Amino acid sequence: MGLLGTLLGGTLGFVLGGPLGAVIGGALGSNISGGAQRVHPSARQGSSGFNPLHAQQMFMIAMISLAAKVAKADGVVSPEEVRSFDNFLKTQLNMSQDERQVASRIFNEARDSDIPAEEFARQIRQLLLGQPARKRDLISLLMSIAMADGHLHPAEEALIKSVASTMGMNQRDYDAAVGMFNPRANIETSYSILGLSAAATDDEIKKAYRKMAKEYHPDVVTNKGMGEDFQKFAAEKMRAVNSAYDDIKDERGM
Repeated sequence: MGLLGTLLGGTLGFVLGGPLGAVIGGALGSNISGGAQRVHPSARQGSSGFNPLHAQQMFMIAMISLAAKVAKADGVVSPEEVRSFDNFLKTQLNMSQDERQVASRIFNEARDSDIPAEEFARQIRQLLLGQPARKRDLISLLMSIAMADGHLHPAEEALIKSVASTMGMNQRDYDAAVGMFNPRANIETSYSILGLSAAATDDEIKKAYRKMAKEYHPDVVTNKGMGEDFQKFAAEKMRAVNSAYDDIKDERGM
């Protein structure tokens, strides 16, 4: 059962506060009211330590909510954008029809909310405190969703940049997040994907590659807040990392 399947069964396990809490409450309030435990939005640990399921559910809710704001960035959410988002969930996250219906409710609630995307981003910054890789993943996913209809609207790109900045990401982290979607990829993009500049030493390049290879191992992705639904994304990210590393090795003769 995927992450949204657990929401269908009323097993969220906690109730978020803040803007994300308002969205999930409006979309699924009747589903999650029974037996849920209220926790502070920034709480990622309980008495038994880090809870991967809670972290994965929060990441999914954040991604869908921000995707709705990005889709509306140009002033309107077209039927084509809705279909593109649904297809993204189906093909990239392997979501069932029932789960996609739950995602649609969250998407619509966030889309119609007066809460600015930056308010979501401020809360996510606290939820993902100490997890810069997950922030980069969130931006990569938003870029992938924005480009699902075949093009990236300038207003969508501007909002994604604003979300990244509000989450506390620097330019290098942002470049690393979106590098794999750059149609004008070059050697500078390859360095960006590894979070480096062309001034990096060979040892720094090898170290960065090993770190990212470990970060996107299936077990690590699942345990650090993304869940099995995101395994295909992680595999695509790892392919981009491998390609970037190969390009840099060829360019340097490593």
